[in-house]
Amino acid sequence: MTDPFRTAAVRERVLAAWAASPARFREDANAEQDLTHGAYRDRLLVELAQNAADAAARAGRPGRLRLSLVDGELRAANTGAPLDPAGVEALATLRASAKRDGGTVGRFGVGFAAVLTVSDAPAVLSAAGGVRFSAAETRALVAAVPALAEELARRGGQVPVLRLPFPAAETPPAGWDTEVRLPLRDGA
Repeated sequence: MTDPFRTAAVRERVLAAWAASPARFREDANAEQDLTHGAYRDRLLVELAQNAADAAARAGRPGRLRLSLVDGELRAANTGAPLDPAGVEALATLRASAKRDGGTVGRFGVGFAAVLTVSDAPAVLSAAGGVRFSAAETRALVAAVPALAEELARRGGQVPVLRLPFPAAETPPAGWDTEVRLPLRDGA
């Protein structure tokens, strides 16, 4: 599988930072948990719509958004600017949005965390490439870092899901520039 957004390098850098400072790992996990259980827990659809509106604004054309439920996945397909390296970096960090244009809605770098209210394995797909996140795969990588073992155990295995992106091979459906796929957790 290709890795057009160099997610392996992102994972390597983040894991090295966490290993050097388990407090950084704790900070990332706490911040993500605060957003998904607090301020952003009821904002999923709003955030997906805002991201679609921002993509349309960046592309300089009217946008479209389609929400669908397919085989236990909530899918949000939109038209507009596709995923790019700056967008991947923004997805994989907190409060580091690449959006600075006054014409966009989202520019604080926290809204995408709302996807974690319903999914442990969100993916963002575009024609240029896609990324996915996985609580299980992140947990496995963190468990392999001896410096993080104590903190991981203290957290009961809870990890910051949106810090370690992985490449995704899928593409959005025809006629759409980007699609967010959220395999729904039981009870979501």
